[in-house]
Amino acid sequence: EKLKDRARRIVNIITGLDVSSSINAQEAQLQIEGMAQAIRSPSILAAIQHGKHSRIGFAVFVWADGDCVELIPWRVISSTQEAEAAAAEIAARLDGVLSNSTRFVGSLTNLSGAMEYAEARLQAAPFNAERTVLNVVGNGQDNVGESTERARAALLSHGTTINGIVIGGDKRIVDYYREEVIGGPTAFVLSANDAETMAQVFAMKFTTEIALHAVAAPRPDRL
Repeated sequence: EKLKDRARRIVNIITGLDVSSSINAQEAQLQIEGMAQAIRSPSILAAIQHGKHSRIGFAVFVWADGDCVELIPWRVISSTQEAEAAAAEIAARLDGVLSNSTRFVGSLTNLSGAMEYAEARLQAAPFNAERTVLNVVGNGQDNVGESTERARAALLSHGTTINGIVIGGDKRIVDYYREEVIGGPTAFVLSANDAETMAQVFAMKFTTEIALHAVAAPRPDRL
């Protein structure tokens, strides 16, 4: 299934996890557990299996201000077994990255760089999809110097929906993500303080994006 003209996916979803120096060990673990719980969610698996193509494209990377690190290369998720394998690999590989995050990924918050990396990975995905989605997880504004405007515009020009998940409840950061990061008709930004909330946020949006002919849900930050 390496050729783009093979079976289509309903959606390609790529998620970027923040490992900059502003992320402490507890917040890093929150991202791991939230993502793992979401992938295993029965609602997500049901949406995948009842979709037109019964599979999604899935990838995960970590970012700070250095080179982004691919945690999960593009893969198909179409079954409980594939979801479990992806969740286990995220946890195992992220532990290794976190122990060397300053050396390999950096310490500042290069949000625009993370968005550019995600755009490149979406364009290089080894299979076609009807929709593309970027989930950006973080807890701060870009402090490397470049605005997110250009990276955001590039993603939107290819029809990608950009969602934001802010770790913690800092209203300034939530507003920043809403104004400078997210985009697309079903885009959202929410905050999460624990793994259960993080998993619920991921699961809700994954399900919306995956479900066949899903009606665009109201943005949860506007409920």
